[in-house]
Amino acid sequence: MITKQLVYVRRVLVVVFGLFSGSEAVVAEPPKVAGFAAPGTAGEIYWQHFEDAVAAASDGRLGVTLMVQGEAGPEETQFAGLRRNRLQMAGISTGTLGLAVPELAVLRAPFLFESIEEASYVLDSHLLRSMEARFAEKNLVLLSWMKDGWMDLYATFPIRLPADLRARQMRVSADDSALLFMTALDADVIQIPLSDVIPGMQTGMVEGGEQSTQIFALAGLDATANHFTLTHHAYSTAGVVANKTWWDSLSVVDQAVYRGAVPNANWYRGLVLERNALYLKSAQEDGLNVVYPSAEEYALWQQLGQDIHDDLIREIGGDAAEVYAQIMRAKEEFASRRAN
Repeated sequence: MITKQLVYVRRVLVVVFGLFSGSEAVVAEPPKVAGFAAPGTAGEIYWQHFEDAVAAASDGRLGVTLMVQGEAGPEETQFAGLRRNRLQMAGISTGTLGLAVPELAVLRAPFLFESIEEASYVLDSHLLRSMEARFAEKNLVLLSWMKDGWMDLYATFPIRLPADLRARQMRVSADDSALLFMTALDADVIQIPLSDVIPGMQTGMVEGGEQSTQIFALAGLDATANHFTLTHHAYSTAGVVANKTWWDSLSVVDQAVYRGAVPNANWYRGLVLERNALYLKSAQEDGLNVVYPSAEEYALWQQLGQDIHDDLIREIGGDAAEVYAQIMRAKEEFASRRAN
């Protein structure tokens, strides 16, 4: 791998050579890349790989300015900056990307996917290509998915059955699928920033919520929520997205460098799953009550979640029904391939 120092030296040499040769060539400012990745996490490793790959593929000619530890503000702020070309690339959750492409909310339909392998097949083999045109209409380029794992339930009280959430104060993100799911569970829905959840649980204003294992660990939610139920009710996905105005300003060669440097989505998926398993093992040893629903219990969650799919499609509107139908066809194709 080419080190950052070597990349810097090479850029300086290019500028110096240009000055002495009398050329008017200007070294382009590296694109700003935003996201959320705490030190030592799978996300940080992902973006470090991307930075190194850009430098290696361009022999140090190109680089990036990583702002992936929240330096560009909350995700909504990052997305606004990306759309205005103040940021050139970012890893943004499909929940936030849904502000521009509402049909993405279909991906969060409860119990839409039966396995990680099925979800990956649908995302990579079908939705990536079909979503590219929708993103382009919003002056965005969808380059890849970041597969962050299952969404599960955490709480200050035990959760095993859907009835356990009745009248409980549950925090959810601002997307239609989460709201409809919690409403179907008869929970009292609370929408507050993630940063306010721990203080909310300490005061009793919040009793639990939904979150991926990775964010549950990174946010330190286990400090107050000592129950974590693996419902696996939705698959958490982010998109690696570029501003199209910036992207179109690049040469075909440079576009290929940046696109080729984006880490493989399934490699990242494996890394996340590995880190999640290590965390859950360690957290259980430290006292976290991790609940693995039985087949009978899981069937209750699944039926309740799938019953809201039609309501979710109507709530999203637009081409949501078309996207849902495409996902169903891809699931059938995945099952057929598995059977052969």
